[in-house]
Amino acid sequence: MGMLNHESKQPKQKLERGTKIEIKNQVDRAQVLDDDTANKTVTIPINIRVDNHIRNQISALLNLGLGKSQKDFVKNAVNHTIEELSESDRARFNKMFDILEEKDQMKYSKK
Repeated sequence: MGMLNHESKQPKQKLERGTKIEIKNQVDRAQVLDDDTANKTVTIPINIRVDNHIRNQISALLNLGLGKSQKDFVKNAVNHTIEELSESDRARFNKMFDILEEKDQMKYSKK
C-alpha cells in the first residue's frame, strides 16, 4: 500500500486560459427558429422539358447577349409575361403562385 501514497507529489500548476471571452450579443433558440420558418421559400433545381428548337432559340438569343444563362433568360421572359397580364389575371396568377409556393414549402419541410 505504500506505493499508493501520492501525497509526496507536488501539486500541478493550473492552466492559464488567456483573456476572458466576453459575449456581446446572445441569440435565443426560439428567435432563430421563428426567423427561419417565417417567409421561408424553398428553392430546388427543377428541369423543364422543351424540344431542341426552343433550346436552340434560347441559345441563339443568349449568344446575342440577351441574358447571362438559360435560367436568367427564362426568368426574364417569365417576368416580362407577368408584367403584361391584366389586373384580374395577375391577381389569379398571384393566388396560384402563392398556393404552389406553399405546397413546395410544405413538401420539402417534411424532409
